[in-house]
Amino acid sequence: MTDLELRNSGRETSGIGGRTALILVLAYVAVVHTIDTLAAHSVHFIISWHVFDWQAANGFDYFKFLAWFIAPLIFSLRGFDTGWLGLRRWRRVDLVILGVLAAVGVACVLIIPVFPSLQAVYSGWGRFPAKTRCRLAQHAFVWTFSWVIGWEFLHRHVLLKRLTTVWPRYGWLLIPLIEGVYHLQKPLLEAGGMVVFSLVLTPWAAKRRNVLLPFLAHLLVELELLAFLMVS
Repeated sequence: MTDLELRNSGRETSGIGGRTALILVLAYVAVVHTIDTLAAHSVHFIISWHVFDWQAANGFDYFKFLAWFIAPLIFSLRGFDTGWLGLRRWRRVDLVILGVLAAVGVACVLIIPVFPSLQAVYSGWGRFPAKTRCRLAQHAFVWTFSWVIGWEFLHRHVLLKRLTTVWPRYGWLLIPLIEGVYHLQKPLLEAGGMVVFSLVLTPWAAKRRNVLLPFLAHLLVELELLAFLMVS
């Protein structure tokens, strides 16, 4: 995004309306991430938060899909800019960036056995029969796809747009912080990796006004992890 576009965007929405919209989106992100975390860990505080664990038998996570994608999409339909989802704003170098990120993802997955904290979470399925591994992979793929599209749409489109209109130059930095905090329920190395991923792709999404590359890069990393689990 050019300086002129940033200034124009700021004039349009950085007033009371823009700040109010940002506060509402931040509150929404905090609420749905908190509910998701409490449900994942079956926390019983005031209520049993496990009631929000809406994962189907095939792995599809309905809560994540609805809270991270469908609800934000509905509220974004008015005046929706389809350029955020297509290839129109890509440049040739972006294919190189995607390839580099895919290669880095492979390297990160291959070093999992080196770190006990990661190995404990991502122990491979090699000990299981091939039929069982295929069933686990199918379940994991459905689960992954059900949330990764919403994760990227919520953070690097809905939230990013509000942040860059209120704080055009540095507002995007709040997204790596939010993603890092959410991932603290996982090993610190993984949380750190998510922050690095976000520090690279969030400014890219802000500059290109496009969320497709972050989505593809994130999905590729998850598929690389899935392949690692299948063979290790």
